[in-house]
Amino acid sequence: MNNRQSALLNYHRDLAAFSVTKENPVFVILDLDDSLAFKIACTLQPNCADARDSIKDTNALPAMTILISIDTANKMLAEEWPNVKRLTTIPEGMVAMMLISSGRCLMGFTKKDITGKLKQ
Repeated sequence: MNNRQSALLNYHRDLAAFSVTKENPVFVILDLDDSLAFKIACTLQPNCADARDSIKDTNALPAMTILISIDTANKMLAEEWPNVKRLTTIPEGMVAMMLISSGRCLMGFTKKDITGKLKQ
């Protein structure tokens, strides 16, 4: 994982803990400087280029986040990253996070503490 990917994950970690739902338990971070992530973002939000440029103007890393189901996550993986292991279940007390950045898809779980916040 490079510094950019680490920064994106760390920045969005708390948001993931409070955002996921039973129907959409996968928190996805789309790095808007990545061509595939940008393409996905543009299908969801047509003005994402303006949003990306506005975020860049503040010297922040431009990203968009979405919540998706396990089935949608697995379809995305199958299409773009066929060698990445598929999600079957998300362990209790965990949050599934998916980062699309630098031409890669990083997947993992992070723990929640009893207050619902993620542990570092």
